[in-house]
Amino acid sequence: MYNLYGVVNHSGNVNFGHYTAYCKNWKTDKWYNFNDSSVSEISESEVVSNSAYLLFYERKDADVYHVY
Repeated sequence: MYNLYGVVNHSGNVNFGHYTAYCKNWKTDKWYNFNDSSVSEISESEVVSNSAYLLFYERKDADVYHVY
């Protein structure tokens, strides 16, 4: 079993596009949208999208070392 904690999104095409990221704050359990210099809280239902490009998971039973 795995927990999703980050998603990189890509919109556009091969020659031109834009990247954004969704990341989960492990302390608050809230999701955030990182878009250039803007950061905003989003609902968990918004994390699933057709723009997902890379997904980041952690194994549930793994020892987790967080960077502060």
